[in-house]
Amino acid sequence: MNQYRLYVLSPEEHVAATREAQFPDDISALKEAVDLRADQFAVEVWMGERLVGRIGAEFRL
Repeated sequence: MNQYRLYVLSPEEHVAATREAQFPDDISALKEAVDLRADQFAVEVWMGERLVGRIGAEFRL
């Protein structure tokens, strides 16, 4: 199992909530992010300093 951090982001790109959990692989962590997102703006999945993926709205500059 690997340690992941999931960050729920607001429309202003601020962290609204954080969840740490263990998953066997990236795909499992991303599936959890899909469930966690629900009606939220976006969820980012991180493993250490590596961005695994982002579910929801694209990055805005």
